[in-house]
Amino acid sequence: MTTSNDHSITLQGSAAIIHEYLKYSINSIIFQRGIYPSCDFLQEEYNGIPMMVSRDDRIKTYIDNMIGKVQDLIMKKMITKVTVCIITVAKQEIIERWDFNITPQYDDDDAGGEHGTVAPTANKPLAKIQKEIRDVMRQIIATISFLPCLEERCSFDIMLHTASNVFEEMPVMCKDFLEEDIESIEIANAQTVQLKAFSTGVNQVDTKVVYRTFDG
Repeated sequence: MTTSNDHSITLQGSAAIIHEYLKYSINSIIFQRGIYPSCDFLQEEYNGIPMMVSRDDRIKTYIDNMIGKVQDLIMKKMITKVTVCIITVAKQEIIERWDFNITPQYDDDDAGGEHGTVAPTANKPLAKIQKEIRDVMRQIIATISFLPCLEERCSFDIMLHTASNVFEEMPVMCKDFLEEDIESIEIANAQTVQLKAFSTGVNQVDTKVVYRTFDG
């Protein structure tokens, strides 16, 4: 993590914190939802909480590649949300999704002008940020108590919601990503549960889960 001093979080440090949060959140979700066998996971400690992380190289590479892009996009203020979709293998239906809304808490003026030549900072103690993240992680773990069991075999996909000019500003994104219609991830007969938010002082992350109720 990059900070300018013990009590100052930089934009780079904020992006790194969110990167780590997304890594463990996504791994926890695919473990808890039984997307892959439990034997494919190992336990790691994150922020003082035992978390399950995939040890499958293909899954690790996919997640690392996607959230690595997120970290770059946060630095450029070009991402608004990360969505993890749970999809049935047989019908390719999205029956659950996790939205991680990422909101900058600074103006371009705070970042050194039009193109943000000087990274913004926030005087927020790291210990307070870590506590907020622990609160969210505990909520993610607790969702297993109310989310419906997945009766079908499912896979997962990660989607990035970006600025409209992302392909112009970051041509390399064209190689790995395609534009999608936002309506394609809407879920019929859905319930939404909003979890707690955390803030680095530079960016805020709000997490929610949207799931199909299977009532009809």
